[in-house]
Amino acid sequence: MKKDQKIEIAVYGKGGIGKSTMSANLSTALAMTGRKVLQIGCDPKHDSTRMIMHGKEIQTVLDYLKEHDKNTGKLEEILFTGAFGIGCVEAGGPKPGVGCAGRGIISAFEFLDIHHAKEAYDLVVYDVLGDVVCGGFAVPVRREYADAIFLVTSGEYMALYAANNILRGIRNYDNDTYKRVAGIIYNQRKVADEDGRVNRFAEAVGLPIVAKVPRSNAFAFAEEAKKTVMEMEGFPEEKQIFTDLANKIYDGMPLYKAKPLSDDELEKVVLNIEPIKPLEVLNDTEDNSTGKVSETLEDDTFEKTVSAKRPPLYGCAFNGAATAAIHLTDAMVIAHSPRACAFYTWQNISSPGRKNLFNRGILMPSAISPNFACTDMGQTEAVFGGMEKLSQTVKEAMKKDVGAVVVISSCVSGIIGDDIQSLEELETDETPVIIIDADGVMAGDYMAGIRLCMRRIAEKLIDPTVPPQGRMVNLINETGFSNNNEVNYQIIKSLLEAMNIKINARFLGDTTSSEMRNFCAAPLNILASDSPDGLELKTWLQEKYGSRFTKSCLPIGFQETKNWLYEIAGEFECTELVPKILAKEEEKYKARLEKIRPFLKGKKILITTINSSLDWLLDTADDLEMEVVWIGVLNYLHMPLHISNHEKFQGIASEEVSSVIIQDKIKETKPDIVVTNYTSLLEEGDYVTDTLFMTQVVGFQSGIHVMERWVDLLGKKDSQKKDMKGDWQNDKWLFEKYFG
Repeated sequence: MKKDQKIEIAVYGKGGIGKSTMSANLSTALAMTGRKVLQIGCDPKHDSTRMIMHGKEIQTVLDYLKEHDKNTGKLEEILFTGAFGIGCVEAGGPKPGVGCAGRGIISAFEFLDIHHAKEAYDLVVYDVLGDVVCGGFAVPVRREYADAIFLVTSGEYMALYAANNILRGIRNYDNDTYKRVAGIIYNQRKVADEDGRVNRFAEAVGLPIVAKVPRSNAFAFAEEAKKTVMEMEGFPEEKQIFTDLANKIYDGMPLYKAKPLSDDELEKVVLNIEPIKPLEVLNDTEDNSTGKVSETLEDDTFEKTVSAKRPPLYGCAFNGAATAAIHLTDAMVIAHSPRACAFYTWQNISSPGRKNLFNRGILMPSAISPNFACTDMGQTEAVFGGMEKLSQTVKEAMKKDVGAVVVISSCVSGIIGDDIQSLEELETDETPVIIIDADGVMAGDYMAGIRLCMRRIAEKLIDPTVPPQGRMVNLINETGFSNNNEVNYQIIKSLLEAMNIKINARFLGDTTSSEMRNFCAAPLNILASDSPDGLELKTWLQEKYGSRFTKSCLPIGFQETKNWLYEIAGEFECTELVPKILAKEEEKYKARLEKIRPFLKGKKILITTINSSLDWLLDTADDLEMEVVWIGVLNYLHMPLHISNHEKFQGIASEEVSSVIIQDKIKETKPDIVVTNYTSLLEEGDYVTDTLFMTQVVGFQSGIHVMERWVDLLGKKDSQKKDMKGDWQNDKWLFEKYFG
């Protein structure tokens, strides 16, 4: 520290160690020499400058920022003058237990920087909360603020432990480059071996003890008088300590690098004993008595289990939970988040709906205009907590005609610790409040958010006392937003209605709170797909509610749908109705088949896809007398593949798929049609390309639905005398509309 330069000092130490007393007396001693001093209290208790202000409580920066914009606020409304002209500022903070006091420090410093609060002063003293507990409280340690750092400690072990942690924080900022630690202010507490402990610590970390403050009644008397010791009559010994330290600062003190000790070293140095070695930690799942790994799983395996078969996915749990929650169509979904988080989530939900409706006429009801609100968390909520705003938002939502209110937490609300669970107290019998503590990314990825949301909704709404009744089924785990979702729902609904069976609830497709409450009324459940997430949900529902499931998922193709119908009919003892349905569907199937046969008979198909079971497509191709020349399946889900039940197709199938292999196969087999999920691997060629969607159209006509597109593609190719690469060419007008 150079003499006569502008100096900024940070005073750190364990809570209750006397930092504010040390800081106030040091600031007074410095000001008594005629220098201009500013003291900034960085503790939410905002009592750092109380003695300098002679007991007057001053407006804190953060309380001021509740009512004023940081850019247009007035500095003089939070900067006060105390004894000897000392400038006094208190950063302030939220009430205990809410908000983020560390973020508050950052906000306060931003305000002071914007309004050049330090320019009029020769020296700034930061009096900082106990320990370097987070990035916010570590701000004064940053090089743009603190030129010198004093550690206040006694000989108590935890005080020295805190001092060592502060050195660790400084080291994180400075690495091994900068020297900014001025030394130790030793505030005596009269504990055993106190001098020895502090001296050994100081020597071990390479720091001088720059002041030794005795345990004295002088400080208690000064506090009663609402003054610093430096202003009191008498107490020459205590005053001299701070006068000497002030002179050292102005004369130019040497600075040192932060050299913290390890925990073991600290214990050995301070307590002067060898540390006890920690016990060997057993594996969490190991039975200590037998040494065997326990096979017992916790009750909440649905939420906690991460399938090893499922690859990592993008996005955050907040986004996933919101995407699932809006399918509860009579609920108000409230994002407890900043506006930007809610905006991107809303866009993620509504964009596919709007695009498909306006451009293709496909209706995705819940995506068009979701019941989605946001608490618009800003800096004030981040510092002081957002529960007041969230509570008000929930109360306003409950005044509306909604079946439930769903609250989803974001990263910000999770980090500051908003107790969103407490909002369940606001619910009524008519309107439950469903809390989804996604906490942004902290609960996992996008799919983890969907799973968490579905579990919370089930636990809150499903009434397990409702007995099974009537001819009803529940539809489980439909794809979130798929072009074919509503088409598939109508197909399945029509087939079931033909057997006098009703769909009770869609968990979680577009459904209502009352339908979810009545979930157990359906004696049978149908899983939409056997994906890892779907199977995980099925297991959880079986264990939690005793739910019964069909063996088969939603069927794709004629044969699979036929088998599925007989299975459902068998459950409800109405198999006599199936032949009539089959006859009608077979007549429709054959009529559509004959219509496209002249265009597709004899055509060669090459299939390269990430789907596994393909009989629904291969059976129809066989019925049309088409030739399947090669099948390459990319095992995207890393699950056992079941491509076909027909031996002739198994013989031409391969799991070896790459762009080189695909092109070689195309050159070798010369197909007319290439069916794929990833057109980017294909080169130009004399063939048309079609894409298989991740969610197929279900029911008897699945294969026909796809192959009618092939007729259209081949027709366009022939009529225009040029290769048309897939049905994306149908969207040429869309490309010209948006980019032309």
